Amino acid sequence: MQRFGLAGMFVGTYLADAFSFPIPPQFYMLTAISSGGSQVAPMITISAASLLAGCTGYRLAGHLARLRIFAARLERTRPRIDRLFDRYGYWAIAVGSLSPIPFSMLCYMSGLYRIPPRYFFLMVLFRVPRLLVFYALIRLGWSQ
Repeated sequence: MQRFGLAGMFVGTYLADAFSFPIPPQFYMLTAISSGGSQVAPMITISAASLLAGCTGYRLAGHLARLRIFAARLERTRPRIDRLFDRYGYWAIAVGSLSPIPFSMLCYMSGLYRIPPRYFFLMVLFRVPRLLVFYALIRLGWSQ
């Protein structure tokens, strides 16, 4: 944290959650915890970067869905996704948000299948509590 600071945490988290970069946001949480400083600014930074990255993935995947290589496959599987939302609605997003599926993949799949923005917004909102749970677990492990 001393070398790159909050900007480094923001960029690292953004890359991880927008493009599935191999260093996850939890690494930056551990860095913040191990520095011994206040945790408020790093957690706000990590959360903001993650949310922005999710929106980036959603928008980018929405553009990719228009490419012929993706469009045909998506149209074959789209009825299953539509049935899922028709049957479970917001609960489908809640379960997906709490699953071990990486956040970046959920955002890309949401964009590829053109999930309505209201469902995507809900999924993004679930990201912050999930990050806070990860933070609490890391902090608990660090204090032991």
